[in-house]
Amino acid sequence: MRKTWFDLCLLGCAALITALQFGLFPTVFEPGWAGVIALVLLTTVTEPLHNGLMHESIHSNLLPDEKWNRFAGRALGVTLGLPWETMRFGHLAHHGFNRHDFDRPEALAPGQSRVLAAAVYYFKLVIGNAVAYAIAPFLTAVPIPAMKWVLENVDRNPESAPLRVAALRAFSTPAKRHAVQFDLAAIVALDVLALWLWGAWWPVFVASIVARWFMLSLLDNAPHYGMPLDSGLNARNTRIARWASWLVLNQNFHGVHHHYPLLHWRDLPGKFLQSEERYEGGWLGALLRQFRGPIQLS
Repeated sequence: MRKTWFDLCLLGCAALITALQFGLFPTVFEPGWAGVIALVLLTTVTEPLHNGLMHESIHSNLLPDEKWNRFAGRALGVTLGLPWETMRFGHLAHHGFNRHDFDRPEALAPGQSRVLAAAVYYFKLVIGNAVAYAIAPFLTAVPIPAMKWVLENVDRNPESAPLRVAALRAFSTPAKRHAVQFDLAAIVALDVLALWLWGAWWPVFVASIVARWFMLSLLDNAPHYGMPLDSGLNARNTRIARWASWLVLNQNFHGVHHHYPLLHWRDLPGKFLQSEERYEGGWLGALLRQFRGPIQLS
């Protein structure tokens, strides 16, 4: 129960920041450069918390009642601009098919142009991952045969065949398609409302979304960057200041999470100590390491 109450407090903080981002700020305060810059920085710094709470809902750890857990997760996804069902599929695929073809953006194939690979890689690193997550849900708006054609042609790597089959099976079901379509409609409606509330200051709202997507993309592959293609359940566990651990919901223990995906985020440090594993550098260092660019992986 203590975990639930703490998570509810964090959820309340995330909800307040999101409300300010989506129009409460210009409604309550007179916008000024100092205030709006502080707001954009706040939304950027707290993106790991926002996304982390959604991540907990994906693993059914956020709220004990599954209906409310799913509702909270979908609300977090809508305000991030990313439908929960597609994010859930992508994350569970990350667990089930770790280092699959879409899950190793830094991998440089033999004979591949390093310049071209770097251009694609750095775009993904700074915002491309989030853009892909935002575009993918629109496949549920087209007929199933068209969705199947796209899934089969976007990547013909035989290694990705099980993932394509799983995606087609999941998003051919009416319930999931309707849920994603509803969330997309909610995202558009909420964004239009936010732009109207911000008025002449609408670029601030756009900047806050871009900033959050930048942080999401930067965090996406950080614990796996440079790891072997056959790393399986392994991922890096990194150090972070204790006071900041709640901000990332202990996802610096990403290796522990991969081995015990059903553990609540507050249980990860204890499991790490029990495992006798070692830290592989710091959390911030893992983020910055990615800027080395594409590399050949064993």
